[in-house]
Amino acid sequence: MSSIFPYIPSVGALMGYGIHTLAQSISQTPPGTAAGTRQDKPAGRTDIAAALNDQPAIKPDARFSSATITLNNGNGLDIDNAARLLIPSAPAGTATSLRGIEIINSATAKTVGERNGFTSTGLAPVWLENHGSITGKNGAGVRLDGDQDDEVVNAGLIIGSHGVALSMGGGNDMLIVRSGGRFEGVVDGGSGTNQVILDDARGGTFDGARQMQHLWVGSGNWTLTGEVPVNQQGAVYSGATLVNQSKIGGSMTIQPDATYAGGTVANLEVAGTLRLDPATHVEQDLRMQHGSTLALTLGADQTHTPSSIGNTADLRGATLAIHVENENDALLSQPLPLLSAKHVESPFAGITSNLKTLVPTLTYRPDGVFVTFKRNDPTA
Repeated sequence: MSSIFPYIPSVGALMGYGIHTLAQSISQTPPGTAAGTRQDKPAGRTDIAAALNDQPAIKPDARFSSATITLNNGNGLDIDNAARLLIPSAPAGTATSLRGIEIINSATAKTVGERNGFTSTGLAPVWLENHGSITGKNGAGVRLDGDQDDEVVNAGLIIGSHGVALSMGGGNDMLIVRSGGRFEGVVDGGSGTNQVILDDARGGTFDGARQMQHLWVGSGNWTLTGEVPVNQQGAVYSGATLVNQSKIGGSMTIQPDATYAGGTVANLEVAGTLRLDPATHVEQDLRMQHGSTLALTLGADQTHTPSSIGNTADLRGATLAIHVENENDALLSQPLPLLSAKHVESPFAGITSNLKTLVPTLTYRPDGVFVTFKRNDPTA
């Protein structure tokens, strides 16, 4: 059975395209003139307007540093008011912004707009990093229209008052969620090919998103509480964990040393660990690669819900790892269903357990796999 999944980019490739590139641009920004100066004090709408009014006309070959604006105001910000700070297609160089507009909302900032918290009609691409709170009293927390390739990093709170917290508009957009990043309202990637990256060693919770074609879990232990319905291809990278409490469209790849559990997904290819509790529903195919692990934990009550596979379960490369918290004779009563499937291909490569007085054995049927516990007979 050949792989059903296309090439998965590395975390470095993903992050190199977005936030790491921008972070490098900001860190290399030297002090400059008024148009390119990095402001250390809060800037409001009037501050920006005054600065723009004082600027001379920008020459086509102009070179200047990127501008990072830290906001501490209650009026909201029309991002297009700052579009003149950076030319749309800046020449290459370490002192030149790689994005049109770069904004940081600091951890102590509470940015509030009477309609939207932040607004852009897409005159230039926007990179927004939020550590504080952004609120739209009568609209979205952040609304980025147009067809630009916008990027948003959220480590704070974005609140929308009419059901939408973040609207990213057209273009191929990127959303990076850090630990503590929350949204009150829907996250909408808009048109284009969009991606969301859950990336923080401290982990966190994400409530899902509309119109996100890629879901990547870069680091940390994350819980998905809402749907990512139009995901086409996603991945949980090595060292990361995703507990799915909802539904992911398309296919997910679980890399070596990564863990996935629960929820519903269309296709699942596992090179790391698939935890059977909570039960996972795979609508089409499950493929366990060589060296992967299917992990079953039986708690003190010994209850277990089998995982269901809509089409084929290919187990040929996996080890079944059983952990029993309360080893007793009740496990001898009847076979325990591990998973059900329309087709089961190949047996497990092996089985391990923490059992001392019992031995697990496997039974394969065309439509499922069962484990039976027997007494350990040292003389056998």
